[in-house]
Amino acid sequence: MKIEPEISYRNIEPSQQLQERINKEIRQLEKIDPELISCTVLVDGPSGHKHAGGLASVRIHLTAPGRKDIAVTHVADDNHAHEDVLVSVRDAFKAAQRQIKKLKPDHRAEGAGDDTRVAGKIARFLAEEGAGFIVAEDGQDYYFQARSVTDAQFKALKVGDDVTFRVEPGDKGPQAVAVHLRGD
Repeated sequence: MKIEPEISYRNIEPSQQLQERINKEIRQLEKIDPELISCTVLVDGPSGHKHAGGLASVRIHLTAPGRKDIAVTHVADDNHAHEDVLVSVRDAFKAAQRQIKKLKPDHRAEGAGDDTRVAGKIARFLAEEGAGFIVAEDGQDYYFQARSVTDAQFKALKVGDDVTFRVEPGDKGPQAVAVHLRGD
């Protein structure tokens, strides 16, 4: 992470075991998405009331460039497994991992034979730059350059044209490459 993770506790005394578990889970998130910028974790023990078992809740907030923030709130429920704060931490981080995998653009290793394509529509052009933006079906905007258009002339593209493309990291976040008119 570019920013040191921030871990805080409320209504609970942090143990070394709890701290180590959270750090391990954060490292796992970084393996899944090395572009993560920051991670904030709040472990909230039982409130001042003395409920049987004292259920914990965990909140995680993650930021990554060019994407929506990820927020997970794993609220303690009647599941007695969550009486163990380590189980609550595990479950919260598993939920964060699922969200990262769902929201993260798929840029697997180049040259590995992967040609995962994303569908979208031409949203707008920056004619003076020979570039434009594509809005993917999930609503994410991707910058593309004229030289990224294959099997079609850049000048022949129109706003609203259906396209497919691959996502690769760019200087300012993920960008569209190998842009094809859909059906080409």
